[in-house]
Amino acid sequence: MSHPSPAEPAPCTTECETTECETTECETTECETTDRRAFLKEGLMAVAALTAVGVTADRLSALTLRRVTGTAIGELLRYPLPTTDGATIDTAHKVILVRYQGVIHAFDRECPHRGTAVEWQGDRGRFYCPKHKSTFQPEGTLIQGKAERNLDRYLVRIDGAEVVVDTATAIRSDRQGETWRAAGAAL
Repeated sequence: MSHPSPAEPAPCTTECETTECETTECETTECETTDRRAFLKEGLMAVAALTAVGVTADRLSALTLRRVTGTAIGELLRYPLPTTDGATIDTAHKVILVRYQGVIHAFDRECPHRGTAVEWQGDRGRFYCPKHKSTFQPEGTLIQGKAERNLDRYLVRIDGAEVVVDTATAIRSDRQGETWRAAGAAL
């Protein structure tokens, strides 16, 4: 078997992004490959970065989005009880219903910064305000942005196979912290 001279490239014998690489004695020296150590190092760095920003394994899977109009009876709205984690948006009543980690929460759909309707980003497991880029966790807690408080919540209760939301009063986290934290209904 003849060996190519070091000056002329030979076909690469390992998988890399190019079809040719420099060789010496038919051994590759410059192919871009990821060895096991580099793979583990990069993987651990990615896990550390996700942990630092509060992403847990259950948040990595996309949370569902449903659009439903609640049945209004005065200030009360009734919705079917969600069977999986995710967000239910009622555009007619400007309400968001969230099932997340065994708790149901209801929010005013408007960002507390300037009243823009927040959007659900299920692949990122968060709410997002397109006007000034505020982001909120599924349970309404502010992550970052120009908003100065969490999403306003409504009191909720479970009634059989339905969730009942009392929209008479929006509960602000900065004025009614204990009531805001207790506004969800455990499943």
